[in-house]
Amino acid sequence: MTSNAALSGACKVHVCANHSAAKIIPAANGGRIESVKNNIANMNINHEQQLKSRIAKQFSRAATRYDAAAQVQIDIANDALGLFVEICHNNNLTLPKRIIDIGCGTGRVTRELASVNTQHTSHILAMDLALGMLKHAKEQSVDATLNHNISWLQGDAEHLPLGDSAAGGVFSSMALQWCKNSTQVCTEINRVLAPGASGVLAIMCEGSMHELDKCWQHVDSHRKINQFASADTWSSAAKAAGLQVTMQQKRYVTWHKDVRELLGSIKSIGANVVTSNTQQKAISRDTLHALELFYQSAFGRNQGLPLTYNVCFLTLVKPIS
Repeated sequence: MTSNAALSGACKVHVCANHSAAKIIPAANGGRIESVKNNIANMNINHEQQLKSRIAKQFSRAATRYDAAAQVQIDIANDALGLFVEICHNNNLTLPKRIIDIGCGTGRVTRELASVNTQHTSHILAMDLALGMLKHAKEQSVDATLNHNISWLQGDAEHLPLGDSAAGGVFSSMALQWCKNSTQVCTEINRVLAPGASGVLAIMCEGSMHELDKCWQHVDSHRKINQFASADTWSSAAKAAGLQVTMQQKRYVTWHKDVRELLGSIKSIGANVVTSNTQQKAISRDTLHALELFYQSAFGRNQGLPLTYNVCFLTLVKPIS
């Protein structure tokens, strides 16, 4: 994973070890079957850790330029924030006292969340996998009036670094699509939420970037984009975890003058890790040209080249009993 260096200052970044890495126990009797199983388990964990490390490093590198490049992500987060405030006010009239923001990134939305209700300021636990993002978020929050109400911590959505029933609310926008195990994520969210707690998850899902996916399949079958879980998969996982769920979907479309700009919009925010590829090679000039021609032919419009983000918004409530 990323560096374990702690941040000094008023707000600390708490670095939490990946829980799963510490739970592999060698076979007691040294039997061959057990050893093989343990080797496979270790290989799976190592692959998972390497992937998460790659994702964290890419987003850490993009931290300083993220907000300037991530307009559609900001639009989605604002919609999610509006929905979160609405459901919290409907249920409790005020925001919960303790909210976990999963995948807080640069902290821009976290700071908005902390300032929503000045008469009843909530404490926000701002968590991200990328330590570089957290460092940047903390630096950007130095002058924030409500900075003392935000704690920054490094953590993994599949292994939330909180105790049972520790959070009064949960918020996440455009982060959980990077998790491969939706069931584990939702189980963890249910575990850390207190009975009666609510929240909103905005997740990029199946159908996102379908234009780019089709073009890559035509040009280079080995260079596919990430495959996103369906909205129903996420909704079902949350219900199976024991949460009450309401789901809605919304599509957002960005427009780009050419393929180079389109790909740059993904890379500039650190979202260019293809989870199925262990090594990502640079795109050749010929490949880029072929991609441009097919994209223009298949999807080109007067506005330019479209890129679709299909987002599901899950409104969650943990039953009191």
